Amino acid sequence: MDDTAPGHGLRALARFAASVDARTLPADVVEKARSCLLYAMAVGVASLRALQPAQAARVLDADGAATRFVDGARRDALAAALANGTLFHARVQDDAHPAGHVGVVVVPAALAVAETVAANGADLLAALVAGYETALRIGRDHTSHASARGLRSTPLYGVFGAAAAAGRLMRLDARAMRHALGLAANLAGGLREYSEAGSEDYAFQAGTAAANGILAARLAAAGATSADTALEGKAGFFRALGEADVDYAARLADGLGRDFAMLDVTYKPYPICQFHRGVVRGCIALRERAGVHGPDSIAIRMHPFEGDFFGVRFAGPFETFPQTFMSAPFCAALAWTRGDVTLAGLTDFAAPDVNALVPRVTIVSDASRARYAPRIEAHLAGGPMLEWEEVEGADAYRLNWNAAVRMTALLTREAGAASDAAQHLVAAVQTLDATPLTDLIDAMRDACASAPRSSP
Repeated sequence: MDDTAPGHGLRALARFAASVDARTLPADVVEKARSCLLYAMAVGVASLRALQPAQAARVLDADGAATRFVDGARRDALAAALANGTLFHARVQDDAHPAGHVGVVVVPAALAVAETVAANGADLLAALVAGYETALRIGRDHTSHASARGLRSTPLYGVFGAAAAAGRLMRLDARAMRHALGLAANLAGGLREYSEAGSEDYAFQAGTAAANGILAARLAAAGATSADTALEGKAGFFRALGEADVDYAARLADGLGRDFAMLDVTYKPYPICQFHRGVVRGCIALRERAGVHGPDSIAIRMHPFEGDFFGVRFAGPFETFPQTFMSAPFCAALAWTRGDVTLAGLTDFAAPDVNALVPRVTIVSDASRARYAPRIEAHLAGGPMLEWEEVEGADAYRLNWNAAVRMTALLTREAGAASDAAQHLVAAVQTLDATPLTDLIDAMRDACASAPRSSP
């Protein structure tokens, strides 16, 4: 088969997504899928108090076979995926990759379809791998140009992952899967303007992308078709939403089934933009070294893609959560003054100690800094300058099973969920390929039911 023929990359992804089998996957890939699943569900439990999940739940309210975790109702897979994707993304503490937070789209879509078709755990894990690999490969070389245009990577590429995961669970063959992915290209979208405006529409982007991915798979199953060149055609996805002279499809199939992009997925210790993980970590470390001395000023040197990104330099006044989680000055000030960054701190918009420090935090775009590797210089009042730099980059936050279990305990505790419910969730994911899928769904429903949530 001609590897340079138009549509080759999409066809290769379709064959992979249609045929991936958990029994033949490398052990580290299966563990990664299990870790991503547990982490996403734990973040969902911790997001119950946000308003957006309940709002999304009311949009599509017909009965069905899939569980809506915000209230335990059984709904059609589209409705459940819309609500659960919104839930999983509400506190933005998702898994992370340079190509976006695709887990908050892929996992809800896969869970909803898996429950609807009564899939087993091994098929769910295979579907997650199909979804992550498809989304990340489509996005990894395209996202910087799409982001510069104001497009948001999470829904933009997540919809492909949702279509692949849903199609795998629906047992689409390679031809139908190809059309599902092409149809997903027509349903992709999502804007970054929320981070400029401080609005709260970001959470719905994950839910709608999850639902749209299922819709694409259902349309393909019903016989709908799409162009093989939906990605790299003259009027295709890549060119319409990127640069005309870049071959974004060149690496789509490289090492497919052998080299797994999802192994590079990381997590967030805090509910903030992934660019700020090192900022928070470094400010907490410098605070401990400074002792009683407060900072006169803090300079944060970041890679230009991060330092000049939408919302990163915003320094107030703060009125919404998106303004604080995207603001490097606020995250740095909160970390220094409180010694931690929590959802409660990020929503304490009028905190006098934090707001007093924010104007003294400067963001410097520094081309010598690598991605995810900030350098922090803190000039202490009446003291020396202290320095800290992130040397591990994204590797400091690699998502594995131990990290997923640890974060599940922290997130469910913060959410007020019962500890035995959290332990049940961990056990259900750990034994997923040997126990009924209903055990996992019941564990997630019970963990959510044991935690307080927002009013309707």
